[in-house]
Amino acid sequence: MTAKARTVGLMTVGCKLNQYETEGVAERLEEQGFVVVPFDGPADVYVVNTCTVTGRSDYRSRQMLRRAARRGAGALVVATGCYAQREPDALASMPEVNLVVGNSSKRNLAGLVVERLRSVAGGIGETLVEVRTLRGEAFEAFDISRFRGYTRAFIKIQDGCDHRCTYCAVPDARGPARSRRFDDVLEQASLLAANGYREVVLTGVHIGAFEDPDGRRLPELLRELAEIDDLVRLRLGSVEPRELTPELAATILRTGKVCNHLHVPLESGSDAVLKRMGRGYTRAEYAEAVRRVTDADPLCGLGTDVMVGFPGETEEDFADTVSLIESLPYTYLHVFAFSPRSGTPAAEMEGRVPSSESKRRSLHLRELGSRLSLRFRRAVVGKSLEILIEDRESTEGSLTGLASNYVRVRTEGDPSLRNRFVGVTVRGADETSTWGDVDPGSAR
Repeated sequence: MTAKARTVGLMTVGCKLNQYETEGVAERLEEQGFVVVPFDGPADVYVVNTCTVTGRSDYRSRQMLRRAARRGAGALVVATGCYAQREPDALASMPEVNLVVGNSSKRNLAGLVVERLRSVAGGIGETLVEVRTLRGEAFEAFDISRFRGYTRAFIKIQDGCDHRCTYCAVPDARGPARSRRFDDVLEQASLLAANGYREVVLTGVHIGAFEDPDGRRLPELLRELAEIDDLVRLRLGSVEPRELTPELAATILRTGKVCNHLHVPLESGSDAVLKRMGRGYTRAEYAEAVRRVTDADPLCGLGTDVMVGFPGETEEDFADTVSLIESLPYTYLHVFAFSPRSGTPAAEMEGRVPSSESKRRSLHLRELGSRLSLRFRRAVVGKSLEILIEDRESTEGSLTGLASNYVRVRTEGDPSLRNRFVGVTVRGADETSTWGDVDPGSAR
């Protein structure tokens, strides 16, 4: 390294798990003397943490790598993450990319960057690839001390997947299922709480399947995390329907600190499509799982992922999806069109749905999701919700924050309220926002 500190810009494409790991990479680069700067400005090194869940994710990842090369002439451009793990040669063939580091080596990315810079003093040279097969991997903790740019902090508690949904490339990109040690999660949460984070979000590929090497599972982890005094809220990331057990549902409802917000992927409401997807549950079993919580707490926020256009999906199958969604108290939908991933069974299935039809079905569900969101947010008008004010302004002169049930509320208030919990009486909701007034004396 030179006497002058080198700069690095980082970009995350994809999920909360990637966001957590990007922060881990940033902190390790800082330990090597780097200064983190905005991705859209000049830098000596750019790191793009890629995603490969859909073709659109691949495209977005390549787009960010090209943008990095344009921003920093002569900079070292690094591709890491799931796309890098799964298709390293495709990224290495891009003239903009100088170093490809898979998930298997992401923990060592900072050292690889330093080594690469030292070896190319006279020029970047050929692209290097550092990717190992993810088999029998131990869990890599990737501890962080902060979560820059966020009021809430994420904690990675699990990685990988042993299920083989027929459309999904995640097992290839993330490897087998493995969980963080129980005590390590508690230490990470305690450190983040001591550094001022009052809400943490537990993330992973299958957090509902969390089981540490000593056999302790997610409900017990939540109960132990709730004992950390400085933590006010615990929020769960995505939980699979088969993982939303009666014990987990009871823990969410009774612990006191666990947010009344669930994100439970549905993918399809058709039993025939679910079977071809290899999802391992029926529409009835899905509904039974989510109602364990929503029936007990009507103000629980409920979100889901829905895929349209899976091979062989008929109009009747799609109608089954719509009817199931309309029968459950969803507050938001994430809608995706099927994207064939090479090497997966679904990529070879017959009955491909025309793109125009997938777009029509996507639009139908997005419009339905908007109506469901508005219905739920109007249901809380007149109620008082406690929100965590974020460290940013949504519009000039206003503050925003998230309620436990994932409703985002806009309010007027002093900037000193940022990163504090306040009660807000909701006064209104429309298609784009929800707003209210701070309850006097409620800040904590």
